[in-house]
Amino acid sequence: MRRLVSLSGSLYHSLMPHLPVLNSRPQHPEELVLVGFRLDPRHEGAQFYTLLAVGGDNERPITAGERIVFFTRPELAAKALALDSALAQLTPPQEMETFCDIAQTLHLVNSQDTDPEGVILECLLIFDDLVRATRLHMPDRYQGMLTELAARLTERSALRDIFRKHALREHVEDALMWCIGAIAAKSWMLAE
Repeated sequence: MRRLVSLSGSLYHSLMPHLPVLNSRPQHPEELVLVGFRLDPRHEGAQFYTLLAVGGDNERPITAGERIVFFTRPELAAKALALDSALAQLTPPQEMETFCDIAQTLHLVNSQDTDPEGVILECLLIFDDLVRATRLHMPDRYQGMLTELAARLTERSALRDIFRKHALREHVEDALMWCIGAIAAKSWMLAE
């Protein structure tokens, strides 16, 4: 028995250097998502775009010089992506996969009782990535309010149940406007 243990020990030590070392965390391939945005309620469809890296450890928009890069047409995605050296090796998508309707989100928060299409939640999720990319500190009351709103919307709560008082609608609208301002202040637009 002792000889078997000794033999298995030497076998273990002779084979171990040749076995591959496995990562303790599974690797998820990072990919890009084309996100469209609408700000003007009179405009049909997306007015501007960005690329969002998803599937990795840090979901984030493309950036250059610590500013979020937006662009005016989907055809400019490759040119915009080239500005972000950390993500430039990825392939830009050809079609828009996500739509952040800021105009509709503000309308729903301001005056509606339902959001059957999940427009607000989609906008909150995109804003979360964009605001984190700005590296600006969101006021705690806005952070708490939007986090709670996202949680309630994830549970499929109706807006009428969330916004029992109109003042809460105004506070959420203020928080969203803060996000829009922070994102605008820390971004630039590629038009050509």
